[in-house]
Amino acid sequence: MFRLISHENNLSDIQTESLVSITGDPHEYEPSVMEIKKLISAPILITGPNELNPWIKKINFQRSKIPNLQTISILFDQKDYLTYPGANGEALSHFWLYPKVYCSLKSKLEADFKKLGHDLKLIKLCDSKKPETQLSSILIKIKKPIILTHDALLPLFLNLVQDKTHTIVAIKGSGHHEEANPESIKKMYNALAAPQVIWIQETGINIPQNIINKIRSNDIVIKIDTANSKDDDAFSVLKKLTQKLAPYAEKLP
Repeated sequence: MFRLISHENNLSDIQTESLVSITGDPHEYEPSVMEIKKLISAPILITGPNELNPWIKKINFQRSKIPNLQTISILFDQKDYLTYPGANGEALSHFWLYPKVYCSLKSKLEADFKKLGHDLKLIKLCDSKKPETQLSSILIKIKKPIILTHDALLPLFLNLVQDKTHTIVAIKGSGHHEEANPESIKKMYNALAAPQVIWIQETGINIPQNIINKIRSNDIVIKIDTANSKDDDAFSVLKKLTQKLAPYAEKLP
């Protein structure tokens, strides 16, 4: 969530202030009393999809009672869900991992700014095709099962691979305070029937130690921070992940 400090019709004059400071697993975060007060009173508040932070709904409701406050909520529509079949709102709320959704939300944000009288182009042309093509070219060549820390990346991987024989599973869901369930644990054990698997261990996501202990000495572990992308590159997480997966891509006949 960001508070707009100044808002002239020029990007160089825009200043924003982040009103929350998240440490640890973001799925377990709840705003403090001081942060709630700042969120409610910000003159212009920009928030991401509600699925990203379910607690923002109550704050937006409180803001609706106060005159002259402006709120820009970037929400999904049906088209966003259809872009990645099978994805739920919790997974798509990690929009920086879904290039097509990212570009869609960017356009919505620009349109919302325009409604407020500010014709802004926030970043250069949004190219959603290149990062997906690069990652897909690697994923389709990986034959080992892939175990994800949580399902933020799962719909993206499944849509890029589109091979029902390729085992890709997630341990946790992406919902707020969501934990591993018996079904996901069963899928993990099924994947571990293979002699070697690839674990994509997302830093900052809390996983019980008894699950971490399932990582075998010969398994491949890729650690990556999926919560943060570079300011100058919206898709830096996917690019880094592509680079880390590339050595395990098998040559196709």
